[in-house]
Parts: sequence; structure tokens; C-alpha cells
Amino acid sequence: MKKLGIFGSSGMAREVADIAIDLGYKEIFFIDLESRKEEVSGYEIISEDEIGSICKNTNFIIGIGEGGIREKIYNKFSELNYINLIHPSATLGFRQKEKLLCSKGNILCAGTRLTNNIHIGDFGIFNLNTTVTHDCVIGDFVTISPGANISGNVHLKKGSYIGTGSTILQGKNLKEKLIVGEYATVGAGAVVVKDVPAHTIVKGVPAK
Repeated sequence: MKKLGIFGSSGMAREVADIAIDLGYKEIFFIDLESRKEEVSGYEIISEDEIGSICKNTNFIIGIGEGGIREKIYNKFSELNYINLIHPSATLGFRQKEKLLCSKGNILCAGTRLTNNIHIGDFGIFNLNTTVTHDCVIGDFVTISPGANISGNVHLKKGSYIGTGSTILQGKNLKEKLIVGEYATVGAGAVVVKDVPAHTIVKGVPAK
């Protein structure tokens, strides 16, 4: 089993480490802007400047909840071997795992449910007990927070953020998906019933 380097050292990074442990990783370390003498949850923290010396036989993942920060880290360290990290309790529909293997850097936390014909980009976070159903498109650097439910025929564009416990209702059909625009934010508990423009924040029931 290769080593795993996790960018970040806060709560999301620690949760990612939990997934890695369940998958059998024995050597895990966190990566931050600067190294620290103290450990976090028993794991060493190295600085970004030290990455070049430990790339061999090491996989990497970005354990940071903010999609924009994940994007910046990837742009800075695009040459690293990023993997998908899938918790053993996550369930994937027909041929969905094969589709996922065409992507990289995704984190599927415990209880994630994906059905079928879902296109997933790179570096998405599918947090605890999220559901994504048929014929959705999930862009790069999307964050789906705990307990969020994405119905069928939805397109979450690059960098969109879906808040805890929110619901995205189903799009009309395969060709007319409900769209959450690039870097848009859906507030916690919101119910989205129509398209969300890029770079906007919506909240409430229905979301406005």
C-alpha cells in the first residue's frame, strides 16, 4: 500500500484520513503551508515545500472543503498522483465505479449513494450521506455537503457548493437539466426548484 498525503490539516482532512484508514492505508501525513512540530490526530504535518522529496510511491488527495482552494492547490501541484478515495460504505449503481475511475481526486464519504449514468468530474467532495441520482453531471471542484440530495437530471457546474441538508429537485429530462451555475452556493436546507445562476447564493424553501 502506498503512502497517502492529504492536503489540509483541519476537520475535513481528518475525516479524509478516517476513510484512508478504513481502506487500509498505514502511512498517512497532512500537508499544510508550513510544517509543524506537533501532530494532528497522530499524523505528521509537512510543508508544501517538502512535497518534492516524498512524491515517490505516494498518492495524494485534497482534504479541504472549499472547492476554490482545492482548485488552487491542484493548479499548483498538478503533477502529483491524485486518487479517488471511496469509503467502503458508499454505494455506486451500474457501471458507475468504472465511470468514476475516469476521474481523479474525488472523495466519497460514508453513506454516499450514487445511482447510474452520472458523469463526475475531478476533485469533488461527496460528504456524509449524500445522494446523487440518475443522469446528473457533477463538474470539477464541486462540494456536496452532508445530507444533501441531488435528484435526477441535474447539472452542478464547476465549483458549485451545495449546503448541508439541501435538496436539488429533478430537471425536466436528459436534455433540459436543472442547472446550478459555476461557483454558485446553495444554502443549508434549501430546496432548489429552478436554475441557479453562476456566482450567486440562494437559500430558503423554495430557494431564492
